[in-house]
Amino acid sequence: MNNPYHIKGPALLAVSGGRTSAKLFKKVLDAHGGALPANVHAVFCNTGKERHETLRFVHEMEVRWGQEIHWLEWRDRRKRTPVADRFEEVGYNSAARNGEPFKALVASKKAVPNAVQRWCTEHLKMQVCADFMEAQGYASWANVVGLRADEVRRVAKKVAQNEEGELPWKSVMPLFQAGVRKLDVRRFWFGQDKVDLTIPATSLPQGFDLGLEEWEGNCTKCFNKSKALLLWDVRRDPADALDWAAMEDFVGGTFTTEYSFHDLMREAERSPRLPLGDDFSEFDAECGIGGADISIRCGRKAA
Repeated sequence: MNNPYHIKGPALLAVSGGRTSAKLFKKVLDAHGGALPANVHAVFCNTGKERHETLRFVHEMEVRWGQEIHWLEWRDRRKRTPVADRFEEVGYNSAARNGEPFKALVASKKAVPNAVQRWCTEHLKMQVCADFMEAQGYASWANVVGLRADEVRRVAKKVAQNEEGELPWKSVMPLFQAGVRKLDVRRFWFGQDKVDLTIPATSLPQGFDLGLEEWEGNCTKCFNKSKALLLWDVRRDPADALDWAAMEDFVGGTFTTEYSFHDLMREAERSPRLPLGDDFSEFDAECGIGGADISIRCGRKAA
């Protein structure tokens, strides 16, 4: 039986900064004797709105597992711009931490993305990865993404894209092929069926972890989260909420049709100590270039 983690290049391995893609990264490394082939590139796309835990996690993967990850940031979406100038390669220390790529894209589009038009992921992650591979001289490649066996809807979309053949890449999903589910990812990081952030890092199977609940996600205030989760996040970090509100003010639009970030901030001020309340332990808000299912909002079950 073929090892699904043995990747034939040229290929791009998407590292989103979440636990699922991190497990995929390690399994692929192990399948290749601890180092990626020269034509298999691990890539992390920083939007500038990634949580600091995410940046630290990606950096720790590089250091602990001894494999370079290309840190990329969006710079330009114009097709007349040379492909190598549409993104910039940065690192842990130089990576944007105040939303610079995200804000620059909003200014370029003169609009903010929303749950239906999620062009933030399209431009800041998917297109950046495509530009990077094209800049390396590849006309086509395998796109290795961390979609699990319990993400059937998202897997089906990738299979459909492969069959359409309109993109320069074909998506490869080793975790799906291996039958890996969310519980397997939890066991990989915690040695048990649940996430427990109170376990000391030295006692964890890998010796380190992301340090976030699954439903918190990589993006500081992803508009695909439920209102309850966004309110909780606004109370936790009102300064960052003001930054998101400023983007809405700049273009005269909102990330969601139901409320603005100013609305969320006013509601949070009226009830500053309101606890999160609901149990979101079964929700997974990891977002990467595997794409997100826009019919499911983080912290909310599909209808």
